[in-house]
Amino acid sequence: MNTATVALYTDERSYTLTSYTTMIDLQEMITAPYHQAQITLQIPLHEQSEALPYYEDTGAVNLDAWLIVSEWIEREGVERAIFLGRLSAVSYGIEALSEPDLAGMIAAPEITITAGSFIAPLIESQVYLSGKSLFSGHIYELKAFGRLLKRVLSRVLRSDVGSVLRVLYNEFSPHYRLPKTIAGGAKLSALPVIHSQARARQFAPERAPLFRSVFGRAVNAAHIRPTGAPWSILSSFFDVDPSLIEFYPSLEPAHGQGEISSFLGATPVIMYRLKPFIFGSLKSQGVDPNAPSQQEHAASLSRIITADEIISLGVSANAQDRVNSVYVDTPLNQSRGVEAFGLVGTPTFDREDIERAGLRMYRGQWPFFPQGRANKANSLNREVQYTIEIVDRLTRGSHRYLQGTAHIAQRLDIRAGMWLKFQTPAHDETRYLCAYVETVSHSTRALEGGVITRRSSLSLTRGFYTTGEPVHD
Repeated sequence: MNTATVALYTDERSYTLTSYTTMIDLQEMITAPYHQAQITLQIPLHEQSEALPYYEDTGAVNLDAWLIVSEWIEREGVERAIFLGRLSAVSYGIEALSEPDLAGMIAAPEITITAGSFIAPLIESQVYLSGKSLFSGHIYELKAFGRLLKRVLSRVLRSDVGSVLRVLYNEFSPHYRLPKTIAGGAKLSALPVIHSQARARQFAPERAPLFRSVFGRAVNAAHIRPTGAPWSILSSFFDVDPSLIEFYPSLEPAHGQGEISSFLGATPVIMYRLKPFIFGSLKSQGVDPNAPSQQEHAASLSRIITADEIISLGVSANAQDRVNSVYVDTPLNQSRGVEAFGLVGTPTFDREDIERAGLRMYRGQWPFFPQGRANKANSLNREVQYTIEIVDRLTRGSHRYLQGTAHIAQRLDIRAGMWLKFQTPAHDETRYLCAYVETVSHSTRALEGGVITRRSSLSLTRGFYTTGEPVHD
């Protein structure tokens, strides 16, 4: 464990646990719960009181502590945090030894600490609407809610979806902070919301080449009512269809200046984007002013897993994933028993597949109102069709793609939400499997004799071999 640094931080002080660590399991995904960490420690009984933080009144391990795991990233040439999150559980105790020579002696078994995402305060907290002002930022009284709603409404029809999300995030997040020993207790409002390619280039440049903003106006956000958890409020209005839209926290390599980035060597961000694809440009891309000017293709993917890094790679295809027609439901075409096909947008069809297997239509949920650019004739219908084209590119023909898992030599530069190429030798030629990483787990274990094993496990979707890039008509 000599390359990873494991530490806990409270408001009062920090605790370095690196020398006691026997196992590190880190998991990152693009869906809830987003980040999880499990650290196994072996601490002698007489050192535990100084090695771990405790509540003074009860003697329980302090769950207000935050965990940071840092590692030297060989391919980036830097040391940076690869996990940041608040403790969620701790299990520990004592036991009597049973060996004849040691019978009756007390020993400390392994201690396991578990931590969640750095947005845990937003996920686990509660927000209420009240007729009386009681607690700012957590219990909104009616006048305060009115001011919040006014700020949101002022942007609903003149800003893109991501800008409205950013306004609401900046309303909720200042009421939660990091421990005072991490960047001086910085507020979670210091975390940038990445909702445009320009912000991706500034705060998360590795995400920029495939970044597509969520398209449209956030009409549905006007109905917001502060009740439940802040993150639930945000996700219910903006992360409406996870098959199409991604809304998740990520710990990116540091490229900007700031107290948090300087402390961690990494930048925690909130990603908000269309699910990225690398299947060629769209026919009507000019409709979207936020579309990337250059669409990355599978042939140009630079993040490669070489054959000697692969421990195992398993893939499968499933007929239940078949989609041969795509349409979207928008605020313009509410169904009343008769569909608006062709009136507000026209579905895409794979006619040959429909003849073989019957209609398998995917109807994406798109509650955002089209931008309606005044300088384009029939702009609303054109933009609905553009949205259908995006959804088509993400979903149609899904049964032709591969999903699976890969176990590889540890690659800490890989994060959830990335496209990868796997080098897969076949006879006398080399083939590449392109796939999208939904979940990545990094594990480090200290074995007997001082041996350390390091592995990464990946959950993959939308995989295809580059012998023929998928064709969309």
